[in-house]
Amino acid sequence: MTRQLYRISDATLLPYPRPDDEPVVGLDRNTYRVVEVVQLPEPQHDPATENLTPTENIDWLANAPDDTGKDGILYRSWSVSPIDPPTPPEPAADWLGWAGWLYGFAPMASAMAAARASSDPQGEPATTGLPAAMDEARLRQNYTPFALSWAQFLAASALAPADLAAIIARATACHLPAPFIAALSPATAP
Repeated sequence: MTRQLYRISDATLLPYPRPDDEPVVGLDRNTYRVVEVVQLPEPQHDPATENLTPTENIDWLANAPDDTGKDGILYRSWSVSPIDPPTPPEPAADWLGWAGWLYGFAPMASAMAAARASSDPQGEPATTGLPAAMDEARLRQNYTPFALSWAQFLAASALAPADLAAIIARATACHLPAPFIAALSPATAP
């Protein structure tokens, strides 16, 4: 039999002051309780699919202390729980696949031509600056230059809302970062 002291004020277990587990003479029962420690065997479990966690629970005796000076029994046992499956990694952003699709998207080519031919003074700079701004977003996660160029491009190109929706859908399918996808929407473009 192994015993420990239970300090009431902070629910801390302390070593028992006697090596022979006999009652402690003069123990302050307002401060301490005596618990007998029972270590339960480790249950069978599959380490590949289950976690094994040590637990402690004290069953207090109704007529404490008993004739041996014990106030309760501390059961040290185990809790078996399933291991959470690993979270799959986020898919990598396919910037090059998206850019290749974008420049091959016929409505985008028409919108680029319309922006270059527009009377808007920002049309031509927006079309020539767009690739560099996309690289800035892709390589440095700096989305502001792209948002500015894209907003200028949208203003000069008159890209149809359905075509813009297709571009945003493709960027989402290519797992591009949320701030970049947000910059594609005219509501968030500066």
